[in-house]
Amino acid sequence: MISIERTVCQSVVTLVRQCRVRDASVLIDIGCGLGAVAELVRDQGLTYIGFGVDTSGLADLEARGFEVEQVDLLDVDEALAAIRKKSASRGLAAIVMIDVLSHLSNGADLLGGLAQIASEPGGCPLILAVPNVTHLDIGATLLMGQWDVTGTGVPDATRVAFFSAEGLRRTTNESGWMQIASNDVVVPESGQCDPLRALPLQPGTPFHDLLASVRAQASEGAVVSEFVRAYEFHESNSEPSPDTRIPSPFLSVLMRTQGKREATIQEALLALAAQTSQNFEVFILAHDVSRDEIGNLRYLADGFGERFSARVRVIPVDGGGRSRPLNVGVDLAQGRYVAVLDDDDIVFGHWVATYERLADQACGRIIRCVPAEQSVRPMTWPGGREGYEITSRPRCPWPERFDLLDHLFENRTPPCSYAIPRSAFADLGIRFDEALPVLEDWDALLRIAALSGVEDTIEVTALWRKWDRGDSSTFVHSHSEWHKARRAVIAKLDAGPLLLPANSVTRIQELVAAQDRTRRIKRLIIWRLSFPIRTARRLRRRVLSRTN
Repeated sequence: MISIERTVCQSVVTLVRQCRVRDASVLIDIGCGLGAVAELVRDQGLTYIGFGVDTSGLADLEARGFEVEQVDLLDVDEALAAIRKKSASRGLAAIVMIDVLSHLSNGADLLGGLAQIASEPGGCPLILAVPNVTHLDIGATLLMGQWDVTGTGVPDATRVAFFSAEGLRRTTNESGWMQIASNDVVVPESGQCDPLRALPLQPGTPFHDLLASVRAQASEGAVVSEFVRAYEFHESNSEPSPDTRIPSPFLSVLMRTQGKREATIQEALLALAAQTSQNFEVFILAHDVSRDEIGNLRYLADGFGERFSARVRVIPVDGGGRSRPLNVGVDLAQGRYVAVLDDDDIVFGHWVATYERLADQACGRIIRCVPAEQSVRPMTWPGGREGYEITSRPRCPWPERFDLLDHLFENRTPPCSYAIPRSAFADLGIRFDEALPVLEDWDALLRIAALSGVEDTIEVTALWRKWDRGDSSTFVHSHSEWHKARRAVIAKLDAGPLLLPANSVTRIQELVAAQDRTRRIKRLIIWRLSFPIRTARRLRRRVLSRTN
């Protein structure tokens, strides 16, 4: 079996081959140790120079015929001066740092200095190899209260800095480097998960599979042992400090539209403008809408005054399926919570305020209210304006309380009646499934509710319109499409363990008992209905027995 160290070195050399400066011949290895890549570099026709502090390692490299220079990387200025002097006028093909950055308390300063060297004429790429502290096995053992410091691997006692993929990106970017390639080392089992001490975390167990699915969805690097990345010099692009940012609103409202229902869009915006709490932002996600129609949507928003329209953005979204606008909106959202509002929904004046109040006690859970439902059908209003006709009184056919088991059979919660913590998208990496032609809201609700739970109230806060005909999804998509989408949602849930809320065992027993009662009732009804048939059969058998 190939060792992790050797695999990392091979990955580094592969990036050197791909990204090196072609007309240069020198590679410098910062923090070289024993020079694990020296021979591999020489095989590529490059001159290897090792920079390090360990005299025994440097002596070993010299004995193998390589140039070396002793430097103390903790003294950045001195180290950079030595690197410049040794490599001056020799033409750098690449700089490599293998498993060094996490051992330095001043790693960002060193990277910044190397970026200045790379910015000079004849600059070269930087190839880094950095252990990944967010590997699934490490997180899993931490959950069990274990952090075993070893001589090798990430929990090495000599490490002073630890990196995730995002942390490495931020550090390199702020130091003047931009990533241009990657060749990470993937190791499904990092060696931290001792099968004798962590049996529940072994692949194939429900606990492990649940952790693996959540971790893999949240961000990259779930089974990456070592990040191996190539960079080129780039002007520092530091993110703004928190005190310069505009305060985030409580709620981000995502309203997707095709611009076909001007009357209902105007009513939906009016309902938002009339909210008792204005602590929200609105994204009108115009899906495959012409630029003229986008201008009209902007005009509609501006009609409610600057205080409201300043918090409304009209975002053109071209291509993709039904869920594409929602994912675009999720990426733009800055609110603590995210709500989806169709362009024909009506929310009552306390819609946002109710979400705010419940969020204080929700602790990151989905917030759910009760919607009303009203049947409508399209019609042409006087003056030729496309509108609608109300065909029923408002009613509340939806359950007052959220039941995850009940929702596994069908969606019992329209999007206008709940808000999702943005963390589900930003931190867990959940997205609306763009492969689904319908039921994308049900799919996302089930996946998030299983992880976050739901805080609900019996307050009615919105009106969901049920179209009797027209271009709503009920009529645009065939029965076959709805059936296939439903099977796809269930298949996704079936693919891994399902986390159920407290009291689910009692609820399952109630459902099974109710099903048993239904079966018994059906058998009793059939037994009674079949009484004449059974009586006739008995009489027939008696007659036949007498004649024989």
